Amino acid sequence: MYPVEPDGAGPRQWPRRRRLPWALLAVAALGVILAVPTLRTALTRAAGLPDGSAGSGSAATMPATGYATPAAGAGTHQQHDPVQVAATAAAPTGTDLPAGWTMTASGPLGPADREFLTKVRQAGLWEGPAGQMAQGRAADERVKEVGKQLAADHIGLDQQVRQVSAQLGVPLPDKPSDEQQGWLDELTSKTGADFDLAFANRLRAAHGKVFALVSSIRSGTRNDVVRTFAQTAVNVVMKHMTLLESIGNVDFGALPTPGLPAAAPTQANPAGAWRPDAVWAVAGLALVVGAVAAFRIYRGPRGSRRSPAY
Repeated sequence: MYPVEPDGAGPRQWPRRRRLPWALLAVAALGVILAVPTLRTALTRAAGLPDGSAGSGSAATMPATGYATPAAGAGTHQQHDPVQVAATAAAPTGTDLPAGWTMTASGPLGPADREFLTKVRQAGLWEGPAGQMAQGRAADERVKEVGKQLAADHIGLDQQVRQVSAQLGVPLPDKPSDEQQGWLDELTSKTGADFDLAFANRLRAAHGKVFALVSSIRSGTRNDVVRTFAQTAVNVVMKHMTLLESIGNVDFGALPTPGLPAAAPTQANPAGAWRPDAVWAVAGLALVVGAVAAFRIYRGPRGSRRSPAY
């Protein structure tokens, strides 16, 4: 029974210090109710399990692709680094293809795929002749052996790239780039030990550069024919880099310093969505408040355990 006022006015209300723990407990319960669903989703995603928070095909369940479809009425197509495009381009499906993409019998074909075929063709147009040149200008027998192997491999690789390009309808150049032609001219002007040094370093640097492209295409192309040929190209380039390094005069300090891979793009926090750190803060605060409230209720107000005065 509630205590009665002397004048019979009715039951008196609990003191504020008795009401406060119950109010704190209610606030803590509300905080836990709000935080638990978000915590459950965060823990489920951290475990790599589907959270079922979005329907099939929604933005929450589809993987981020990193390729933005050009807006309607956009101007000229922006040029991209073929290595970066190959690593981040989305997989176009159906007839909804971005600018520069075409659908083939073996899958979508993008700008980076065409660039890859062009680079492989141009590599053969200068590395093959450089390998043949080594037979008459090199002083080291190892350089002659490596040059002979490179020339033979590029004959086979060039035949394959022309077949793949004809199948996919990609036009190929019939001469090396201006830079590659300059390297050939440099080798033509050297003989003996000077040729050996220039041959090993020029071709090793060139192979390292093209390897970044072919490996990126191998990992990211959406075209089955290009993927198969890219695997062949990766194997050939790796083999040639090893052969050139076996000559023993490659200046590794002159090669480009490798960089760290670009971080995967993160999805922006949707408007109104709680950040994970905020969720943990709310949950932690709710638990603390609930513990304090429970302790106060269990303990009761000070003086409640005193013996009643008679």
